[in-house]
Amino acid sequence: MNARDQSKEQLIREIALLRREVAELKATKIAFDAQHELLRTFISMMQTATGTLMLRSMLQQALSISRRLTKADEGSLFLIDAEGRVTESILARGATIRGQKQRLISEVLDKGLAGWVIRHRQVGLIADTTQDERWLTLPSEPYTVRSALGIPILKGKELLGILTLMHSEPGHFTPQSARLMQMTAEQMALILDNARLYSKQQQLKQETPPTEDFHPIAEQLSNREDFSVIGIYIIFGEGNFLYANHRLAEIFGYTFGELVSLESILDLVAPDNRHLVAAQLDRCFQGQSRELSCKFPGQRKDGSLIDVEVYGTRTKLYGKYVVIGVLRLI
Repeated sequence: MNARDQSKEQLIREIALLRREVAELKATKIAFDAQHELLRTFISMMQTATGTLMLRSMLQQALSISRRLTKADEGSLFLIDAEGRVTESILARGATIRGQKQRLISEVLDKGLAGWVIRHRQVGLIADTTQDERWLTLPSEPYTVRSALGIPILKGKELLGILTLMHSEPGHFTPQSARLMQMTAEQMALILDNARLYSKQQQLKQETPPTEDFHPIAEQLSNREDFSVIGIYIIFGEGNFLYANHRLAEIFGYTFGELVSLESILDLVAPDNRHLVAAQLDRCFQGQSRELSCKFPGQRKDGSLIDVEVYGTRTKLYGKYVVIGVLRLI
């Protein structure tokens, strides 16, 4: 093989690699957009619903987003506690009497795809349900299923739920759509966990006085200004941006590209206050506090100062600790 042929092959490999990287970036953006949409719903629901109704609404929204992303015909979503029990569920067949619903869930967890996903903690892709023993056809199913996709919703190693998507044609779901939903589920886990904690807190409030250490992000923002004026961020390490929405950039007078290129969220803090905010971040990342909550003078791109408050929750994403939170003007 001459040098020209080698150079051509190398160029083809580099183009293929670039295409994979572009596809990965597109999938990452879709996953974060889904998280953003779900967070918007969460904060909105804080003002209109409580307890079980709020949690079920969040599950329904998460399922609707997933069906839209994959063009699935039907879907179900189970929320699971630490003991592996289904605490809340949305079934593909819709409203079902309680006894029948419990039997259906028990069968699916015992013999179906959802049970396989729980046991293996990994995505289950079924190209043809007639050729895959992991699929269980339930009695009197009101829909036809020929392909299916099961996704574990994981927060670190903790299993929060199982999402199952279905389509009437074989081969509808692909490895690419499976990867997309795996990434999306990782982002959804952050919001669903907060919704679960908030629902649990409401139950505890009926029995004991509230404590200072238990306050999910959305509770801090309920009954306040419209969601459109809130900046959203995910940071890691020493405050480096993993994600930020356009509103956060607007608050500080940056373009979106300029904002995410900053070395740290500390660049948005007035110089005299950076050591105080850095200490708060360090406490959160070191595990001394699960929550980040502080007010400080922020510094815009033009050097002017604005008063802001920040809330965040430490969690794991891709095996690393991050803080997902919101920022607003005060």
